[in-house]
Order: sequence, then C-alpha cells, then structure tokens
Amino acid sequence: MLIKNGNVIIFENDDVVVKKLDIKIKGEFIDKIAENIEQEEAEKVIDASNKVVMPGLINTHAHIAMSIFRGTFEGCDLYTWLNKKIWPIEAKLTEEQVYDASMLSIAEMISTGTTCVNDHYFFSEKIRDALTKSNMRAVITRVLMDNDGEEASNSRVNEFIHLYETRDVNNELITYTVSPHGLYTCSDKVLEIARRLAIKYDLPIHVHFLESVSEIEDIKRLHGNTATQVLKKYFDGIHTILAHGVKLNDEDIEILKTMDCGIVHNPISNFRLGCKIADVTKYIRKGINVALGTDGQGSGNNLDMFETMKIAALAQGGIHENEERIDSKEIIKMATINGAKLLGLENKIGSIEVGKKADIIIVDISPKLENIKMIPNNDIISNLVYNTEGKNVDTSLINGNIVMENRNMKFIDIEKIISKFAK
Repeated sequence: MLIKNGNVIIFENDDVVVKKLDIKIKGEFIDKIAENIEQEEAEKVIDASNKVVMPGLINTHAHIAMSIFRGTFEGCDLYTWLNKKIWPIEAKLTEEQVYDASMLSIAEMISTGTTCVNDHYFFSEKIRDALTKSNMRAVITRVLMDNDGEEASNSRVNEFIHLYETRDVNNELITYTVSPHGLYTCSDKVLEIARRLAIKYDLPIHVHFLESVSEIEDIKRLHGNTATQVLKKYFDGIHTILAHGVKLNDEDIEILKTMDCGIVHNPISNFRLGCKIADVTKYIRKGINVALGTDGQGSGNNLDMFETMKIAALAQGGIHENEERIDSKEIIKMATINGAKLLGLENKIGSIEVGKKADIIIVDISPKLENIKMIPNNDIISNLVYNTEGKNVDTSLINGNIVMENRNMKFIDIEKIISKFAK
C-alpha cells in the first residue's frame, strides 16, 4: 500500500513537524517514508492530497462498553454518579448488551481517529470479542475491587485470571493490564493481589488515581497513608498507568518521579464531574509522562480524541494565566507517542517511522464548506488541535489494515449497531 502526497506528521528531535512525504506500507509495517515513491511499488495507492497523515490517536483511559451511559450525568459529583446511577445499572447489564455497546464505542473510536484504546471495565471477554471482530488495537482488563464484599472480589480475580489465560497469544492487537479500580475501592488485600498478578504475568497496572478531592481522605482512612505512598508501597517497580491524577501536590509529584508511571489526563470527564483540572503543564515540566484519555461516555460525553486534545490545551490556559504552558505540538504528542509510551507500546505504534506498525489516520483538511473552521490553514498542527473534529478523519489504518476508508467502516455493520441503540 502507498499513501501519497500527504502532509505527514513526523516527530524529529523532540519537535513535531509537517512534511510532504509518501508512505509505503508492507503488510503490518511502515516500510518506507520518502518523497515521490514510485506508484509501481504498490498494489493499492491512497491519494492524501489536501490531507494530513498522522499517527493513529491513542486513548489511554476509557470504559469501552459505557456508550450505553451517554447522557446519564447531570449535576452530581463523582461519588453520587457512581453509586446512584452507574453501578446499579451496570449490575443489570447482560453480556449481549456489553458486546453491542462495545461495538458502538469501537465504531465511534475508529471513525474519529482512535486506533488504540486502553480499557478499564468488566464482561471483558465480550469486549474482547468485539475488539477482535473489528480489528481494533486495545489493552484490556477485568477491573478488580472489593468495596462490595470479599465474595464479589474473589469472583473478579478469577474472571481476570480466566480472561488472561484464555487469550489468543497470536493476537498482538490485544494486550492486557492488571487493573484495581481505585485506591479508595480496593483494600490492602486486593492491592496486594493486583501486585502479585502484575508480577506473575509481567503486566502493567492501570488504576484510577486521585480523580477527586473526596479520595484523599478516603484513601487515608482505608490504608492509613497518602495515595502516593500507598501506590509506591504496592506498585513500585511495576509500570503503572494512573488515570486522572487531578489532585497531585508537589510531594506527590516527587514520589511519582521515582516510580515507573505516567498520568492519563481526562479533561472533559474531570470538568463534567466537577473534579477541577490536572496541572499537566507542571507534570510534564517535572518529567512525568502525560497522555490523553476520554474516560467513558457517561462522564466524558464521547470518545472523540480531537475534542479531548482541544479541551486539554484550552484548560491549561485557564489555570496558567499569562504563563508558559503546553502547546499544540505537545498536545499532539500526548495523543500519540506519549500514549504509546504509557502503554509500553512505543516500539510498535505512536509515531510514523520505518519499522513501526502502520497505525495511521488520514485527516481531510481540503478547503471546502465542511472544513470551514480550518480556512485559512495557516498552521496545520494548531488546526489539528483547535479546529479539527473526529468526523474530519477520512481513513483509518490499524496494523496495516484499512478499518475505515472514505468514512466507510470495513469490519463493522454500522447501520445495524446504530439502529439497535437508536431504539
């Protein structure tokens, strides 16, 4: 396959640049990047004139099956939303509903430019089935917690073990994490179980971390220590993905710098649930890797990572008055290569480089009414962050496979899925 005439986003010496280049793909891999590659070298040619060719977006914290909860939140805090709305409904979900909701979310992600997602949910085998059918790249888990009793906790641990040990070892598109829900919903016993599982299977930890102010005292009461001290006690030496990290102080940051971890910034969900906003400018300047996530649609509204990029950039301007803060280039990195690093996949995805997997999206920036917000396109990178929407994605490739071309889904019966939920 050959992608020609595109405005290609390339990472060079910590910079983000746009170059007119062609990309040759051989099987799963990016085989060649150069000017004017001969078309005779390819069986299929995609003309990317008036388009941006960039790494597929990486959503590093989501709850794939939560499309069914879109619009369920209004006017309550995180704890009320979880206890009164989300958890009671989740307890009644069927496997079929989770599968269908997952297919809807996967379609939403592919159609808006996400090519890899880090999930944090349950009914995980049905989610895996949906991911496999749609050829989506994902990191999945079975969430662990014991705030509702030991019997339920033991069942969740067994479900995770079964999920991991029944994996298709030949399917490299799906990898795994060990995922305690949060330090405020998991006892010391569950955190110790999670630690042992992560070591046994050589897997990362993925956990909600200091999302709201209420957690700070709850964690102290439950564990007798601060959140970062508890985190270090159980997961020091284990690669750890921290979802949210809104309430970090300077002491927390210094502890995290000694650990193998990074933060998933979920700005829209944090705003929607009244959790304030993480100072990710400070985190990045202190040397902590920060990536981006949408959270679930119940609190994050949608899975459009372009919208997440825009809000993430604007939010830092809101908390850094007349001060230096992250710019569009850093936001692009957060949505791509930073996410790959956080998931331990930076050698495979996250940037357009020879030898990496062809996880690539093509974004339409042609001068027409549908792109009126981009005209004049004086700065392609700035326009990607502030004026592009997921629906501007024209074509998506995952692992060298075209999963959407000219806005047509390849592996998902999108009309069937939409009609189910329209009812």
